[in-house]
Amino acid sequence: MIGSSVYSGSSILYLMIVSRICGVETAGFFSLCYATAQLLLTVGRYGMRTFQATDLNAAFTFREYGISRILTCILMMLGGLGYSLFSFRGGRIVICMFIIMMKMIDAVEDVYHGNLQQIYHVETMGKLLAARNLYSVIAFTGTLLVTKDLLVTCAFTAVSSLLMCLLINHAIVSRRMKERGVPAGKCRLWALRKLLTICTPLFAGTFLSLLLYNVPKYAMAAVMTDEYQTYYSVLFMPSFVITLMCEFVFKPTITTIAGLWWENKLKAFLRYVLRIIVFIIGADLLIVVAGHLIGRRLLELIYAVNLEPYRLHFIILLVGGGIGAEVYMIYNILIAIRKGNCILPVYAAAAVLTILPSRKMVALWGVRGACLNYLLSCSILFLLFGAILVVQYRKRQKEVFSERK
Repeated sequence: MIGSSVYSGSSILYLMIVSRICGVETAGFFSLCYATAQLLLTVGRYGMRTFQATDLNAAFTFREYGISRILTCILMMLGGLGYSLFSFRGGRIVICMFIIMMKMIDAVEDVYHGNLQQIYHVETMGKLLAARNLYSVIAFTGTLLVTKDLLVTCAFTAVSSLLMCLLINHAIVSRRMKERGVPAGKCRLWALRKLLTICTPLFAGTFLSLLLYNVPKYAMAAVMTDEYQTYYSVLFMPSFVITLMCEFVFKPTITTIAGLWWENKLKAFLRYVLRIIVFIIGADLLIVVAGHLIGRRLLELIYAVNLEPYRLHFIILLVGGGIGAEVYMIYNILIAIRKGNCILPVYAAAAVLTILPSRKMVALWGVRGACLNYLLSCSILFLLFGAILVVQYRKRQKEVFSERK
């Protein structure tokens, strides 16, 4: 919980610091780059985290996961270079690349944390997650306060955070693996190809999911000025954090959930899933009420912006955040029970239904249109993934009943 809190809070603090020190327009540019970096992070992670954590029989070695992550991080940075060259000019290209590098570090440490979860050391994972993100926030804040230069700040934070990430994670994960008697193993080329092939649909689905959530921002970039990016990003931040915070509940239990499914303990599996669903619904209702009463005012104080015209917009995004958290939970469960082949078609269908009307919605209703587009994408995904999980559960029930009979 501490690790996830620091990770979630870092996203809030980066935008807050930039908006206060550099102004609303620069913060709008930063938020667009950060959203793109978050999208490209799906390339770096390649949908492997849940697959790795639920690889209960160790079908692939840690070295294979590690080398695959090097390849995907290279792809992530190349994709970031293409986006930066296409979208910006001059120093903004370099700033955008370092912002993307700051998110690439999440992908690097993710492969270490996946291994820790696989060998049931979630508590160590949390400590490492907290330590590295806390350092990154302090480095970013201190450098920007001293230099007032976003380029220098992003460059220093990215490089120093990467070095720290490699230093602490490699040493501690190696020690934990020795304690457990788990070897790093060899890298078999055929296994590396197989791992990347298996995870390609998972990556594509995850990429499309974040693309859908960022569609409103890109639609706004096409028809509105940079300052509106800041307003939307500030309003959206609590919704994004809802999903990250809900990882408290289901990320540590995903390995257990997978075990219950494969051990045919379906009633226990169902109880786990229902408890998580109910928790997320309850948490979101509380957040919506708190957001309506004090949340918007609090964001105004933190980010030094006027959000009075965006009261309804804020509520729409908070509701969408709760639905998005449910989607993320069901998505991870489907991967854990090895039903990931349905993920790409679902996201493709949702993309068609969401991307096409996005620019029109923003042109007609402005920031509110962007918020409604986000709510639409979350709702479509929840209905489709929820239906698939119900179908798979009933199918599994019939199979187990037939075997026992």
